[in-house]
Amino acid sequence: MVEPIVIEGQRAWLKQYGKGSRAMALGLLNFVARRFHLDALRPPPHRGGDAARETEARRLAELQAQGVNVPDVLGTGHADLVIGDNGSSFNTCLREADETGRDRLVMAAMQAIAEAHARGAYFGQPLPRNLTWDGENVGFIDFEEDPLEVMDLSEAQARDWLMFGYGVAKYYADRPEHLQAMMAEAMGDVQEPVREHVHAVSGRLRSLARVCMKLGRSARALAHSIFIAHGASTAGVLMLVGLCVDFLADGDLDVLQLFC
Repeated sequence: MVEPIVIEGQRAWLKQYGKGSRAMALGLLNFVARRFHLDALRPPPHRGGDAARETEARRLAELQAQGVNVPDVLGTGHADLVIGDNGSSFNTCLREADETGRDRLVMAAMQAIAEAHARGAYFGQPLPRNLTWDGENVGFIDFEEDPLEVMDLSEAQARDWLMFGYGVAKYYADRPEHLQAMMAEAMGDVQEPVREHVHAVSGRLRSLARVCMKLGRSARALAHSIFIAHGASTAGVLMLVGLCVDFLADGDLDVLQLFC
C-alpha cells in the first residue's frame, strides 16, 4: 500500500509492504515460461514485509548509483519505506495527453530506458503505472522484486522492453506502425543479446497474438504489442504474456500483472 504524506512541506510517499502472496500462480507462470522457453518472462519471487522493503531499498540505491531517476529513500521502518516524490503519474499523463503529447512522452520513456540499459541498469516492470513525469524527465518507481534472481542482465533488459511495449500498446491501437517506428529508433543501440531475447520471445508469441486479435480489447492490445515488437527491428522486439488468458467478464488481461 502506498499513500502520500508531507515532510517539511514536500510531498513524499509511505510505502507499506504486506505479506507475500501469489506463490501458486507465480509457480504456474514460471512453469509455463520455462516450458515454452520464454526465459525473459519468468516471474521473479514476490516477497512481502521486510524482505520486499530490503529489496526495494537495495534496488533504488543501485539504480541511483547508475544515474537513473528514481526516488530518494527518506526513511525506513518495519516493512515500510518513506520515499521522495519524483513526478506525476506517467499513466495519467498518457491518458490526458493529445496524440502529439503522447508520442513525446512515450519516446522520452523509451530513451530513458535505453540510456539506463547502456549504463547496465534494468527495471523489471517499467509499465506506465510504474513511471513518473515531472514535465522534463521520466522517473521510475516500484522495485520490490528483482528479476536478476531468475535471469541474467540481457534477459532482464529484454523483459523491460517487453513490459513497456505491452503497457503503451493500447494507446496506439489505431496507429501501431507509429509505435513500431519509435521503438525501432529507441532500440537502435540495444546490445545484440538483448535483441536476441526479445526476438525469441516475440517470435514464440506470434501464434498467441493471432488468437488475441479475435478477442477483447486488452487481448488486442497484447497482440499489437507482440506484432509491433517483432517488427521494431530486424532482430524483432517485444511482448509477452498471455498464457492464462483471463478475459473474464471485463475483458481485461489481468493475468499479465502476475508477471509484473
